[in-house]
Amino acid sequence: RGVDTNGIEDGPFRFAEIICRDEGGLRYDVPLPWLGGGNDDTNDDNKTNDQVGSGRIGAPLTNMEAEGVTGLHEAMDEIVPHVLEAMWSRDQDDIIDDIALNSDRNSYVAASGYLINKPGSKSQNWHKDGPDAGFIDCFVPLIDLNDELGPTAFLLGDEEDELVPMLNKGNILLFDYRTIHRGQGNTSEDTTRTLAYAVYRRRELDKAKNESGDVHNFPAALTLEYD
Repeated sequence: RGVDTNGIEDGPFRFAEIICRDEGGLRYDVPLPWLGGGNDDTNDDNKTNDQVGSGRIGAPLTNMEAEGVTGLHEAMDEIVPHVLEAMWSRDQDDIIDDIALNSDRNSYVAASGYLINKPGSKSQNWHKDGPDAGFIDCFVPLIDLNDELGPTAFLLGDEEDELVPMLNKGNILLFDYRTIHRGQGNTSEDTTRTLAYAVYRRRELDKAKNESGDVHNFPAALTLEYD
């Protein structure tokens, strides 16, 4: 169902249901199927479309869990696509100059789930989530954040210039997934920081010839085999 990337005991690993993000086993990504709107599994010809990723990959859910996740995803989806449409409508990127805009929704979700940061975790290295244009990370904390809980930090210029948004439960944070950032260490005694995430994809860019689609971050196959 997945791969252990380095074979180190208690090291990072990736499966369809859970991904360990550090070598201490204190930071996890729990992928979930996207239960909000905007993800069409077929096109007008009733054939599988070319969307990046899969809204179906993730941990299995009970009916009660699915009901709660659906409510959360629908609440996120009532806000985020409208913000992205307003932002992208002002984008003059040459990559989509030859693609006609239409009245249909211009985004879908390539990946979603929960990020879990347990007490004692270490800060991540500075990183980008990927190299390609057209992906927007959406973070929604499920508890109020403070400095001890390891909120996400963003690098604005050099390592002396950081931005750390201190979000409250239910706030929405959006950022381009090419932005340099890191999850900080959780120094609290007994509080786990959990946030919901979704990676929104600009639908138009799937039609652009020079767009790679980032199959490494968003494998469509349940085997998680990378192209």
